[in-house]
Amino acid sequence: MTTPLHRPKINFQWRSLSHYDNPYGDLLWHIFWGIVIFISIIYSIITKDFLFLILTLIALVFFFHPFFYESIELDIEINPSGIKVNNNFYNWDEFMGFEIFYNNERYLIYFISKHYFHPGLTIPLEPYLNIEEIRNKLREILDEYVNAVPWWEKWYRNFFK
Repeated sequence: MTTPLHRPKINFQWRSLSHYDNPYGDLLWHIFWGIVIFISIIYSIITKDFLFLILTLIALVFFFHPFFYESIELDIEINPSGIKVNNNFYNWDEFMGFEIFYNNERYLIYFISKHYFHPGLTIPLEPYLNIEEIRNKLREILDEYVNAVPWWEKWYRNFFK
């Protein structure tokens, strides 16, 4: 790892949508949750559990209202002092390495935290970016790891794409 005085000139900036797929519009997702909520409404009426009915109606709004499925736009900047994602800044000293991995739809960079109990940072890469150039510049600052992304992170990213 390089010291702050000897960091290479690195400056990448791009905009991306959050790395979560939008389930709104997925027919199976709607059918599954529609059946679950319909059964819950019938159950709450039969058992006269009106608190459960209210909670089920709130769930109905959360699962089907389009407001909750708007994609989040990310402003990503990688520069000599660290990584900036929207208004959050991460210093290079917080990370011990990185790994670039593919989740069946897009490439992501996973920054491995130095602290055991802090989760790593995952950043989506856009197809128009030169991944090899980003990888080479990041190698000058951090160590590159292979198979360092935890299984739950890979599962989570594949599940939500």
